[in-house]
Order: sequence, then structure tokens, then C-alpha cells
Amino acid sequence: MTFFILGSHPELATSEIRALLPNTKILLASETVLIVDQVNVPLATLQERLGGTVKIGEILDEFKGGDPRACLEAIVENAKQAQGKNKLTFGLSAYDMGNKKTVSRCVSSFKVMGGEIKNRLKETERPVRFVQAKGEALTSVVVETNDLIDSAGEYCLFATDSSIILGHTTTVQNFKAWSDRDYGRPARDARSGMLPPKLARIMINLTGVHPNTSTLLDPFCGSGTVPMEAALMGFGSVIGTDISEKAIRDSRTNTKWLYEQKFLKPVTPKEQIEFHVSKAEEIQKIITHPVDVMVAETYLGPAKHGFDRASLDALKIELMKIYEDSLKALSKKLKLDGTMVIAFPAFVVKNEVFKLPLKKAIEAAELVLDAQWIYRRSDQQTAREIVRIKKTG
Repeated sequence: MTFFILGSHPELATSEIRALLPNTKILLASETVLIVDQVNVPLATLQERLGGTVKIGEILDEFKGGDPRACLEAIVENAKQAQGKNKLTFGLSAYDMGNKKTVSRCVSSFKVMGGEIKNRLKETERPVRFVQAKGEALTSVVVETNDLIDSAGEYCLFATDSSIILGHTTTVQNFKAWSDRDYGRPARDARSGMLPPKLARIMINLTGVHPNTSTLLDPFCGSGTVPMEAALMGFGSVIGTDISEKAIRDSRTNTKWLYEQKFLKPVTPKEQIEFHVSKAEEIQKIITHPVDVMVAETYLGPAKHGFDRASLDALKIELMKIYEDSLKALSKKLKLDGTMVIAFPAFVVKNEVFKLPLKKAIEAAELVLDAQWIYRRSDQQTAREIVRIKKTG
């Protein structure tokens, strides 16, 4: 069995995993964890592909009851087999799978357990180090910076209502690579708003397509976040269009930078990525053949620190006119059985999220609304509604 530790938007992360592993059965789930049956993809490869998962690992055993010390012997024996670095560095984390009391019991016992495990591992005559979490669980950054994956590792105790399931982390999200292509790219336009690379990757994965045999179009490409992620994933062809000449210049600058980085390795050949200035309504002038998928973030409306109901009602009318025209034009360039994943705005008024009436516009474009998710950070007044749309004929 395999476990996934989910990121800040677990519903989106779960849907992303389902899209990539449609035949995998979810055995247990909580707000932060999925435990599934067989995964037939190398976990490191899967971790690199996913945007919404921070850790992946293997389940080692299950211990009935709520005593974390029942896991001690299994942890010791597993850690003794660690390859790679001579020094045995390990850590302990606890996750709630339906039993918060057991999570608290685990956390309160970790210091003593860590000391006992450390003493037992000294019998191997290898140096030993215990990395203790400040809270319930080690972050992926702590796991990575302390080289746990290359040593004895992180042991995760999943507290269910009747047992503790013991897991061993295999791989963690490459936080440096994600940060570099978010904050390190040369052309950033915070004023216009930028789609986070992790969210762009999730959205692409939600299409469920095989990248190397597919063409992806981003008709609102902005500074090129979606095309950059598509290039890293190895899409056969990538097209970005935008009404703004500056956006297209930024996309080309950022994509050129991407291919120059040694730590980032795009799979799509540079000559298979193209950018054009175009309105979405006039996309037929640029795109001569239908594409497999479209992934994009639309115009989210004016930057404001808050909305009242009157101004919001007027903005909805303005935006829906734009979206209706765009969807009708884009639908004509999407292959039959093709998929769109589009981020539309959703507005927060007094902590209540107001969505746009998208279904009618989608159906008017002869498309089918397949799924919807909300992506929102706690301080945002404009959230994103991620919508998956199908063209079924």
C-alpha cells in the first residue's frame, strides 16, 4: 500500500491523484492523507509529476490499538536496513486518520521513542541522529534538508479509530524547484496576478491525458506558467496565446529561462512551444487544427481588496459576457472528447464565496461541466473556481 500526504488544498490534490491513477483504490482518507492500494508507477516519478502532494511513501505494517510503542521494533528493524549514507538519520511524524487522541499520544511519546530507537540503532556501530518535529509532523522541507530520504528516513504513524498504521516516506516534493520557477523566473507580473506553478501542474493533471501524445493550448497564457509546466511534463506540442503583447513577451522570456536552467529539465523540445498574440474569440486565426486539451486561467477581474454585492453583481455581468464569447470560440478548437480545465474567479464577501453562473455559458458553447473545485488562500478576496469541462459531441 502507498500513502500520500496532501498539500494545502486536499480536495484538489485527491482529484489530481484520481486523474493520474484511475484504477487505484482509495482505502483510507482524511483531510491530509490518502492510503491507497497498488501503485504501479515509481513513487519518485509520481512525486515529480504531482503538484498537490507533499510526500509519498510505503505502508510497512499495522498495529491494533493506540500505543505508538507498538511500532518501535518495526521502525528499528527497517532503519537498520538503510542504504546510502553511513549516518542513520531518522524522524517521526503523526497524522490523524480518525483518532486525534492517539495522535496526541504519539506526539507526546516521540521524544522518548526517538531516544530508544537511537540507542537501538547505535548497535549497528553507525552514527545516529534523531530529527524531532516541532509539531505533529515533519515538513517536507525538514525531511529534505536533513537528508532523511537518503538515510534511515521518516516514519509516519497514521492514527485510525482502532489502530496505528506505520508508513515510511519514500519521496518528498522538491520545494526548491517549485520555488525557483515561481519566484526565480525573470518575468513576473504580480500586478496582473500569476497562477502558482503547483496549481498549474494540478490543473494539467486534472485533464488525465498522456502528455507525450497530446497538444496543450493555454489561450490566456499570461507570463507562461501553464506552458512552462506542460514543457516540463513533456507534452508533444504546447501553444500559448494572450491578448496582451507584454504577456507574450514575458512568456517567451520565461520559457527561454526555463530551458537554460540545469536543475529544471523540460522534456518538450523547444521548437514544439509557440506563443501568439490573439484574442480567445479569434483563436481560429492561429490554431488550424483542434487540440487535445486546454488549460488556462481566465481574467479574474480587477484587483480589489473587497467587494460589495452591488459592485459584484455588475462585475458578474461584465465577466460572463467575456467568458461566453471565449468559450464558444475555444469549443470549436477542442477535439471531440477533449478536456478543458479553466480557472475562473469566485468572489469572497464577508467570508462567503460567490461563484459565477458558469454552467449556462458552458452548455451554450456545446460543452459539458464535469467537475468543480475552489482554490483559495485564507487572505484572498478573489478565489479561483477550477472547472473541468468536456467536449462530448
